Amino acid sequence: MKNILTQHLTQIKQGLLNYDSWELAAKLTLIALLLSPVGNWLVRPVVLSLCLAGLLIPNMWQSCYLWATLTLLTTIRLYLAWPLSDNHAYLLSYWCLTFAISCWQRDGDILIKNAKYLIALTFALASWQKWSSSEYLNGVFFLTTFLLDNRLEDFVVLFSSITYEQVEIAEKYLEGDYRFKPAQGYLPFDIPSSLWWLAIASTVWNLFDQTLIAIAFFVPNNSFLGRLRDPALLLFCFTIYAVVPVVGFGWMLITMGIAQSGKESSSIRLWYIAAFVALIFFYEVPWADLILESI
Repeated sequence: MKNILTQHLTQIKQGLLNYDSWELAAKLTLIALLLSPVGNWLVRPVVLSLCLAGLLIPNMWQSCYLWATLTLLTTIRLYLAWPLSDNHAYLLSYWCLTFAISCWQRDGDILIKNAKYLIALTFALASWQKWSSSEYLNGVFFLTTFLLDNRLEDFVVLFSSITYEQVEIAEKYLEGDYRFKPAQGYLPFDIPSSLWWLAIASTVWNLFDQTLIAIAFFVPNNSFLGRLRDPALLLFCFTIYAVVPVVGFGWMLITMGIAQSGKESSSIRLWYIAAFVALIFFYEVPWADLILESI
């Protein structure tokens, strides 16, 4: 039984390695759009249909018309949701345009170069915004986010001494008119020191990892920091999206990571695929809540 399982895993591994980075990135992008649909009732059915066609029809994934249409639809989505679209909605439109140009020119190097610099610019701009914000640097951003974002509630209770009841009190206070101090002269809840330390640790980690990724993807590939670009991005995906499962954004970064890896070590592509699959579990499985229930 063990030998059969090992044999099947070897076959799966070899099958995945038979894909080049261009094809693998394209098909994972189409899968991501199927698993995390975008747009309203006008855009979504067409996007889903095109993604199915790209996956089921042989060589359809390298059609410039497919990617040009997806670029148009994701841009229409931006227009319809203006100005409330998420940041990664813009990145998705750029990414589809990159595929369209690459397929039109029949040149995978276009995809490799653009994927690298899209990642570099994304993290450079994100890092610059954080380094220039005093509210972010002093930990207030994460502290407020921990108390207001329901997706982080289990994580916060697991890794700090705050309780669900305290989080609920804090959320009601922060969502109210908190500019006016209560008559008693104190806040209606206490902030445990463990929560402050969690906010500070999260701030430091995000600043470090995102700045490292930006630099690593800008510098030459054969430099010391350049060789850290894939491990740094993978570490970011495995840690950040375990806590905040924004799978659409995470999958896009992973497909870009695969694309820019080019013809390098095949093991890197396997790690990116593992991260892609891990995000599904992070999104579907409430791991922090399960741990809390078992304690």
